[in-house]
Amino acid sequence: MGGARSRGVRTVAGVMLAGLLAAACADGDVRPQAAATGTPPRTGELTWGTCPEPSEAEAQVWGAAEHRPAYARHAARLRCGTLTVPADWTAPQGRRLELAVAVLPSTGDGPAEPLALNPGGPGVSGRLMPIGIASGGARALLDRYDLVGLDVRGTGRSGPATCPAAESLDAGPQPAAPTHRTARAYWNRLARAHTTCAEADPAQLASLTTTNAAHDLDALRRALRAPRLHYYGVSWGTSLGATYRTLFPTHSGRMLLESVVSPDPDLRGLLDGVTRAREQRFEHFTAWLAARSDRYGLGTTADEVRTRLLSLRERLTTRPLRTADGTYGRVETDQYLDTEPADRAGAGAALSSLARGRAPAGDGDGKPRAAAPPLVAPFAGTALLCSQVTHAASFTEQWSAYGERRAAYPVLGATRPMFPGSGEVPGTSTCAGLPAPERPPVEPGRADGPLLLVAHRDEVITPLPWARAMRARTGGSLLVVGDGEHGGMAGGGCAGRVVEFFAGAEGAAAEGGVCEP
Repeated sequence: MGGARSRGVRTVAGVMLAGLLAAACADGDVRPQAAATGTPPRTGELTWGTCPEPSEAEAQVWGAAEHRPAYARHAARLRCGTLTVPADWTAPQGRRLELAVAVLPSTGDGPAEPLALNPGGPGVSGRLMPIGIASGGARALLDRYDLVGLDVRGTGRSGPATCPAAESLDAGPQPAAPTHRTARAYWNRLARAHTTCAEADPAQLASLTTTNAAHDLDALRRALRAPRLHYYGVSWGTSLGATYRTLFPTHSGRMLLESVVSPDPDLRGLLDGVTRAREQRFEHFTAWLAARSDRYGLGTTADEVRTRLLSLRERLTTRPLRTADGTYGRVETDQYLDTEPADRAGAGAALSSLARGRAPAGDGDGKPRAAAPPLVAPFAGTALLCSQVTHAASFTEQWSAYGERRAAYPVLGATRPMFPGSGEVPGTSTCAGLPAPERPPVEPGRADGPLLLVAHRDEVITPLPWARAMRARTGGSLLVVGDGEHGGMAGGGCAGRVVEFFAGAEGAAAEGGVCEP
């Protein structure tokens, strides 16, 4: 899950590293066998074959550019196949789907357990995620695990679900805040596009649920002959993991959920929580700037800085600064005010320049950067998310909630919340026009396997309070990473804690606590 951020590449990478799925194997043998011939695959059967050539986006996101030698070495060892599953697990004899699976065999000497990966999003292709993990800070997982990548149903090479009419819909330039008329017009256009796609294949849309995806995971467990499923999920992958843990408690093994989505599926509450976290992060930013008043000159107290910045925003809203390098108005100012902790120096310099009537200079100005090529299947991701949230279908409700957020959070409440359920136009929802789920989402529960929840202290896509709320429902331990990232723990300074947890190490890895990367 994510939104447009000033550090686009890093945010996309955090979303890509959205989940690890680990399974303990009954006999330790999950090496791919020769593909079956002569008969069609049966439900629940893994059929092995040749790995398809990765797309440019897949190769770039999963490490070809950053770790080229390691990427090539691991890609040469990858084994690929398909898992056949029912489109609807309540009607297992009906329509079937083939899910793309990839296995990177362990390099250890002893028996290996399968550790399957899910990249969240929702809707992100995770088939090549084993290479990304094996090339990063948690590479020691290969000592004891076969890393398994899976494209969730509807994404990547697993029967991708598309909706061209919705995916090509252009919201157009966004004003400081939309009017009821413009928001309603966008909602209506998106709803018509979604309705058209839903009517074209209603069975496919109905199959794109987190509950069905959790049943797919258990089919993968059985196909790998594993008595338990260990799991590491990030962002939306935490919803999938919590659903699996609840539906299959006796088969749920070690589970690490990072950047945890709230267990409360109410979309209004989710968007409120994200906006509240962003507002709090801005207050921390003003204190940070005040402590560096000699450098930025925006005030010596947090209150002074806040007043100065909001006054600057109002001025640029009515009289944008037009320069040879571009125009700086309300939208650009909000991007600087909504900065991540790691970007404070660049955003502070940009705001200091704007306060003096000058355009920000250099690459560290906090403006959005080009992101890595996305691996997201937008329509599948929307359907999977909207199968998990409630109270999402009414424009009137979404618009009313938006008005209340603007009043409650005057700094950033008017901007688009950084959560996939929010439409491109604030006050709308990506779920517009989609039918309500036939069955309610699964209420997260408890299971026997060890559980570690991980939250990043200053992140706003999945705020820290959500991890605490999930822990109250599921039990387990809570680890707080002292940064503002969304996901990405397996590739950062706290990657060792991932390895320790899945190695079964006692102490800090299992007990939670704090990790400063």
